[in-house]
Amino acid sequence: MMPQLVTIPVGHDAATRHKRASAVPVAALRGHDLTVAERSALLDCYANSDRTFLEIATTHGVDRERLQELWFDIFLAPSRR
Repeated sequence: MMPQLVTIPVGHDAATRHKRASAVPVAALRGHDLTVAERSALLDCYANSDRTFLEIATTHGVDRERLQELWFDIFLAPSRR
């Protein structure tokens, strides 16, 4: 029997994650009063959509509820300036 190749789901490879982690999310974070850990966690959320808020919050040492609120406020319902 020949071994079968492992297929990586679209959007889960390193090149795609790098492309998603471009300047767009960095620009969205400007003007917000964030700690370094919160900023890193938000960028991690943006680049790794397959991970949960709890995983990312634990990794960066931030509160999961705070991270989730920031995510929705900044990326899903941005204020119009």
